[in-house]
Amino acid sequence: MAEALLGIVLDNLIPFVQTEFAAFSGIKEKAEDLSRTLQLIKAVLDDAEQKQWSNRPLKVWLQQLKDAMYVLDDILDQLPTESSQLGCLTSLNPKKVIHRPELGQKLNEIIGRLDRIAQARSNFDLRQGVTERPSEVVEWRQTSSTIAVPQVYGRDEDKGRVVEFLLSPSRSSEFLSVYPIVGLGGLGKTTLVQLVYNDQQVGNNFDLKIWVCVSENFTIKSILRSILEAVKKDKSEVMDLEVMEEKVKELLQSKKYLLVLDDVWKRSQEMELGLTQDKWDKLRSVLSCGSKGSSILVSTRDNHVATIMGTCQAHHLGGLSEDDCWLLFKLHAFGADKEEREELVAIGKEIVKKCGGSPLAALALGGVMQSRSTEKEWLEVQKSELWSLPEENDIMRVLRLSYSCLTPTLKQCFAFCAIFPKDMEMVKQELIYLWMGNGFISSRPNLEVEEVGNMVWNELYGKSLFQDVRADDFSGKIYFKMHDLVHDLAQSISEQECICLEKQNLNDSSRNPQHIVFHDIDKRQFKKRFVEKAESLRTLYQLNSYGFPFSSRLIRTNNSLRVLCIYGRKIPSFGSLSCLRYLELSDLDIKCLPASICNLPRLEILKLRELWRLRRLPKHLTRMQNLRHLIIDRCESLSEMCPDIHKLCELRILSAYIVNSKKGHSLAELCHLNLEGKLGIKGLQNVSSASEAEDANLKDKKDLRELILSWSNSGKIKSVVGAEEVLEALQPHSTLKLLTIEAYEGLQWPTWMQNNSATHNLVSLRLDYCGTCGHLPPVGKLPFLKKLEVRRMDDVQYIEEDGSYDGVEAMPFPSLDYLLVEGLPNVERLLKRETTHMFPSLSNLYIDNCPKLQLPCLPSVKFLAVLYCSNEQLQSISNLNGLNQLHFCVSDEVSCFPEGMMNNMTSLAILEINSFRELKELPSDITKLTALSHLIIENCGKLECLPEQGLECLSSLRKLSIEYCKSLRSLPDSVQYLTSLEYLSIRGCPMLKERCKQGTGEDWHKIAHVPDLDI
Repeated sequence: MAEALLGIVLDNLIPFVQTEFAAFSGIKEKAEDLSRTLQLIKAVLDDAEQKQWSNRPLKVWLQQLKDAMYVLDDILDQLPTESSQLGCLTSLNPKKVIHRPELGQKLNEIIGRLDRIAQARSNFDLRQGVTERPSEVVEWRQTSSTIAVPQVYGRDEDKGRVVEFLLSPSRSSEFLSVYPIVGLGGLGKTTLVQLVYNDQQVGNNFDLKIWVCVSENFTIKSILRSILEAVKKDKSEVMDLEVMEEKVKELLQSKKYLLVLDDVWKRSQEMELGLTQDKWDKLRSVLSCGSKGSSILVSTRDNHVATIMGTCQAHHLGGLSEDDCWLLFKLHAFGADKEEREELVAIGKEIVKKCGGSPLAALALGGVMQSRSTEKEWLEVQKSELWSLPEENDIMRVLRLSYSCLTPTLKQCFAFCAIFPKDMEMVKQELIYLWMGNGFISSRPNLEVEEVGNMVWNELYGKSLFQDVRADDFSGKIYFKMHDLVHDLAQSISEQECICLEKQNLNDSSRNPQHIVFHDIDKRQFKKRFVEKAESLRTLYQLNSYGFPFSSRLIRTNNSLRVLCIYGRKIPSFGSLSCLRYLELSDLDIKCLPASICNLPRLEILKLRELWRLRRLPKHLTRMQNLRHLIIDRCESLSEMCPDIHKLCELRILSAYIVNSKKGHSLAELCHLNLEGKLGIKGLQNVSSASEAEDANLKDKKDLRELILSWSNSGKIKSVVGAEEVLEALQPHSTLKLLTIEAYEGLQWPTWMQNNSATHNLVSLRLDYCGTCGHLPPVGKLPFLKKLEVRRMDDVQYIEEDGSYDGVEAMPFPSLDYLLVEGLPNVERLLKRETTHMFPSLSNLYIDNCPKLQLPCLPSVKFLAVLYCSNEQLQSISNLNGLNQLHFCVSDEVSCFPEGMMNNMTSLAILEINSFRELKELPSDITKLTALSHLIIENCGKLECLPEQGLECLSSLRKLSIEYCKSLRSLPDSVQYLTSLEYLSIRGCPMLKERCKQGTGEDWHKIAHVPDLDI
């Protein structure tokens, strides 16, 4: 990580030496000397990085170097700003150049400090240049086909899948199948392959079995030599590659063989002998001489290896269960014959939780505990982080291999992730923002900085350092986690630089952090020494909105800050924070932002969240020429942007823009901005002409993912130009995924919505308060639409009027999963012409105040919520016989449910009836809901009784909640036979509460068997 930081400093220092400012300021020679000193240090860094893990003084030296470079980077970051504030260089007065004397003093101090650090390098016998990697696999990393552990737990299913692949009849028709097994270091990939390799069925299926430990040296010659030695059982003589290829072909010719290539690594800057596509193509051409059914098993940590080599879907190896980890741990901690001491077992099970499913960790920790016999010694390990255990352990050694193969940039970006708490679900885009803010990544020729961040993230994911990835189709966000052991690895690397302040580590003040994250602490718990002690504090970040735990005064004193989040506190002046790149302001009670925010020349990311009273943006915001992301979220009072936003020519995300009639606030301001992600445009009633709308140039903004178009629906403002003309001119690019139209005043939809030319790729469409339009555009033909929301359109009768659907392939709404209809008083049916195959994917249906809507047969619907339900609507709900959840909320007319309404709802697990004010009895067929696990009845003031007969048939019922049903007098006798009932809540039912009093109530015996009572 020091190498990446040194690279950043040199990238800033070398150009600085060439500036007129350096010459005029009289520090050119000092800067040149400093550059030479850093180059000397850089020459030995690679060797130092690798040796630090076994040499504590060397690790301290590296940390001292990093601390000093952070300070130097701060000075360099401020010098150009100082000169630019003085105007033209040719008129500089040398005496005034460094008009803040402390900068010159700091520079002198850091030069001396780095000189001393450079001299100290001679204490460590460090070699210059890139350390040569051994051509042979080091002994501790060598593997063989022999299973090295006495017992393997929890891998039967994984083994079965791999064996099934190898024995599958379809494999026999293929000449060479390659099956990759991918997983984090220490998860047991090699052990799994050993189990498969030694399986009797597998042995009987192949003529020849060969095991090759590849490691990072993926050379054709070494692999062919290993194959020859494995088959001949002796060392092969030295021979040319061509001769070797011929001999391997002879050995494999017409044989059905199984070849294991264990521990394959992809080539990188740090691993020059790793796998490449070209190497694999050449090797595969040699290996393709076997008979049909020949197979190769490849184990790797890298998804890219699987992509290059695999002929089928990779098998991603997960962690062991906690129970299997415990079995493995106790085998080594207690031994096969030793007695398990009860007091140690409890501690041991807590220690096993640190393993994160890793068999290597369970083995290693079990080995550590074998020599520890007292409860105190076991508690010491339980309370320690794996990476901080006093003895070097195999876990970290194995995991560090994944780290050592990364480039300097990847190392720095990965190590920064230690700032987050364990097991936290992170957001990919937010992490990239933090990398940007700290200067870990920068743009490259033909690549924007965000694209570089995306590449870095993909690399780390590809190397199994990120996991549990999930994508939200609607927001576009990508969420992910780090395995606990990978988090331990990141902490072991960044222990001095990154601190996540949580309740459990608030007393740790021994470090000099550069990055601090606050998680679930408040002002009373915070010790300001954490911030005051930091010599070069870069990040102050908060993971929740419980209030910023320290005063704005402390922020002002940290002018090295690059990333700052402020939640719910008094806003500081930003004048001294000239290095700031990332600023988030959230939940602040302010009407306007301080003018000093415009004096942040390096700011790239500005987030304004939940500033409910914020009225306008500062008019000089366009001074921030480096601003790339302006994210405005839930600032409901905001009515005016800064003028001339087109001047922010680097802007990529502008989540909100407000049109008004003032100069510099028109849609034309958006014309040349290369926007991406989300764009929300409000105030469209202020557009002066259709040509102004065209000037927004939305049609060419192909990187926009989400678009919100909003008119004012206050009724006080009359549109300058017709809404239909404006919307027609605001045609987006066809790559758009999410579209929202609010308070549209037109009678017709634009051509680009009628013919789906710009909406073809939509996954989400929301139409809100478009009351003057009596129909919807033809949304049923959008092939990828997953989510549709329609609100407040009084004259709409059908969600889809187009009846031209013929045949199964042309089914309406083929991908729709979520449908919400609200405030449509005249809607009668979903489709004007209903068909057999409509809504094949619909799973979630929300109906709010649509009293005339009759539902057709929709077997795919699993969740239904109906608000303001009518009597006529209830009967049609019986058509939804695939329901898993059914929620009825608010009705003033339903007094009873239709007979037989729930007869066919055999899958219903959750039923809620809430605020049915006239309801006197529950549906009689509720007793037929044998799958029902949760029954919730609330605010049904006239409900007098539950069904007297048959309630015992609800054999799956686990939770029963009865609240604010004041007329309910007693519970039926059958409640006592609800043997699966685990939780019963009775609230706001005075008569029922009295009868259910513990021990004395008349109905107590009916509920005494329920474990969890809330009465």
